[in-house]
Amino acid sequence: MQRVLLAGDFDHTLDPKGRITLPARYRDYFQRGAVLVRLQDNEPCVRVYHPEAWEEFDAKYIEPLNVFESEEDSWRARSIYESLDPVEPDRQGRVLIPSQRIKELGLSGKVKIIGNRTHLEIWNPETYAALKASRGRKDA
Repeated sequence: MQRVLLAGDFDHTLDPKGRITLPARYRDYFQRGAVLVRLQDNEPCVRVYHPEAWEEFDAKYIEPLNVFESEEDSWRARSIYESLDPVEPDRQGRVLIPSQRIKELGLSGKVKIIGNRTHLEIWNPETYAALKASRGRKDA
């Protein structure tokens, strides 16, 4: 896999069927698939990984968890994988966001897509602006 640095701030729209068009500059990168995941104990967004980037994330952060001896690790791994959805973008570069994630995050209409190095993040714009402002960022 060619390394791609995912960066930028994009305003997009969630269509009535629950689909979001990925930023044009990254459509080729995700043309063979994407992994959508909501990390429950992390930020309130959906992360979008290239399948190989997800494999690297999994190997580094999830595989080392001691799911047999630690109840906390077991539940952490379980919560990640229950909210993970492999998807295939359509010809227009749209991915279907699972209805459960749409409800959990209050997504509708406008959404914000943020590039964050190894993945994209799909946010409710108001949630993103509020969290950014609460951390003292003036450019929210």
